[in-house]
Amino acid sequence: MTQSHGFIHQCEQEELHLSGAIQSHGVLMITDMAGKVTHVSANADSLLTDPQAHVALGYPLPAFLHDITAALPELSPGERYIGQCDTPHQEFDVVVTSHHGSGCVYELYPVDAHSAPMVAVSGAVSVPESADELAVQCQTLMDSLLALSGFDRVLYYRFMPEGDGEVLAEACREGVAGSYQGLRFPASDIPYIARQLYLKNPWRTIPDATAAPVPIYSANADATPDLSYVDLRSASPIHLEYMANMGVGGAISLPIIQAGELDALISCHSASPRQLTVSELEAMRGLSEGFNLRLRDFKARRRQQVIDGLQRHFDHAKAVLMRHGELESAWEELSEWLMETFGADGVMLQMDQEYYQHGIGLTPDAMNIVAQQAANEASNVWMSDCLQRDCAEMPLSEVAGVALISDLPLDQHHSVNLYLCRLEHIYDVTWGGNPDKPVDYRDGGSVVSPRRSFESWVEQRLGHSRPWTASARLYLFKLRALLRQAKSMPWSHDAE
Repeated sequence: MTQSHGFIHQCEQEELHLSGAIQSHGVLMITDMAGKVTHVSANADSLLTDPQAHVALGYPLPAFLHDITAALPELSPGERYIGQCDTPHQEFDVVVTSHHGSGCVYELYPVDAHSAPMVAVSGAVSVPESADELAVQCQTLMDSLLALSGFDRVLYYRFMPEGDGEVLAEACREGVAGSYQGLRFPASDIPYIARQLYLKNPWRTIPDATAAPVPIYSANADATPDLSYVDLRSASPIHLEYMANMGVGGAISLPIIQAGELDALISCHSASPRQLTVSELEAMRGLSEGFNLRLRDFKARRRQQVIDGLQRHFDHAKAVLMRHGELESAWEELSEWLMETFGADGVMLQMDQEYYQHGIGLTPDAMNIVAQQAANEASNVWMSDCLQRDCAEMPLSEVAGVALISDLPLDQHHSVNLYLCRLEHIYDVTWGGNPDKPVDYRDGGSVVSPRRSFESWVEQRLGHSRPWTASARLYLFKLRALLRQAKSMPWSHDAE
C-alpha cells in the first residue's frame, strides 16, 4: 500500500461524527423527545456562569432557553433554527438542530456584547455570461469574505473529477506572505468521510486549533451522540496537525454544493485563533450561497449550450450517413467528425470481432479489457485519462486515455462499441507540497502523517492523456441517447 493510500485508509477509519467531544468555544446540550437533557458538554458550568443557567443530565433545559424552545418549529433532520437568548449576565447565539428525530441538539455560543458591527453584505449580482466573468465573480467573493471575516487568507478550492483539489482564487490580507493559487492538493487532504460532513453543514469552524477538546457527558454511559450536524464537533487530530503544519490557528470552511455533490470549498485561514459570531457566519454563508446559485445557473446554461451544439453536430453526422447510405463508406468522414468533436487522436468502432479504425487505436485485447472495466462499473459511458491506472492488466500502448460508449444500436441484431483514443500527454502538475505523506515513527508505530511542507512541488505526470472534460462526458451521454433514438439511421452490417 502506498503512503498516499495508507493515509486515505487511515483518515477514512476516523468516525468524525462520533468523536464524543466538542470544541471549547461553545456549549452542547442534547434533549430527548420529552425535552430532558441526555447529553451535555463538560464545559457547561464554566461557560454558563449564571446560576440560573445550570444544566443537569436527566432534567429539562434551563429556564433561560424558554423563549428559544417556545419558538422552535418542528425540525426535519439537518434543519437548523438560529436564535439568540440571554441571562442577566450573558448573551448567546443558539443553533438548534434535530437529533435524528429523537430530540434536539443545542449549540450555545457566548457573544461579546461589545463586538464590532457586522460588515454590510453586497447586493444582487447577475449570472455570469462567460468563464472569465465567473472567475471575476469568484475573486470578488474571495475579497468580500476576506473583508467580512477579518481572516488572513481566503481560498476557493475546487474539487477535480479524480478527487484532487485545486486553488482557483485567493485573497490575502496585506502583509501575508506566499500564495496557494494554482496549486493542487491530493484527494487524501480532504477524505470522503469529511466531504460527506461538509454536505450536511452550512459551515465548519475551528476557531482555535490549539484548544483541547471538551468531552460530552451522557445520561447513558454507552450513548455516544451522532454529531454529523453539529459545528461544535471536535476536530480530528490529523486535521489539527495539518493546520499546524500550514501555520493556521483558526479556520472556517464554506461548502459549494452542486447537484448534491461537493463541488468546492471556500477556506478561510487565520494565523492566530479567531472566532466569529453566528450572525457573521450567516452573512458569509449568504455571500457564498449567492455565488453558489449563480454557479448553478451558469453551469445549467453551459450544459444547454453543449446540448444544442451536439444536436447540430449530430445532424451533421446523420447527414454524412444518409449521404453515404452505409457505415463502411461513411467511416472516413464520420471518424474525422468524431475526432474533431471530441478532441481524440483516434477512433474505433468495434462490431463483434470486426472493427473500423481511424488514427491511433487499441489492440483487440486492450479493447476487451477497457470494455470489461466499463461493464464492471455498470457504465455505458466510461472515461479514463490513465488506462494503466484504471484498467488492471492493461498492456503497454501508445493510447493513454479512452472514452467509451458501449452497446450502441447498429441494427436489431447488433450493437457496437465506440472508442475515442488519446495519446500520452506529458505535463507538469504543481502541488502544494509533496503529495506523498511522510511516515511518522513516533511511539514505535508507523503512522502516515500530514505532510509538513506546502511549498510548490512539481510533478511531471507520465502515462496520462489530456483529461476528458465534463462537457465531453455530457456530449457522450447525449450522443448515445440520440443514437439509440435514431431507429431509422441507415447503418448497415454485412456479417449476416
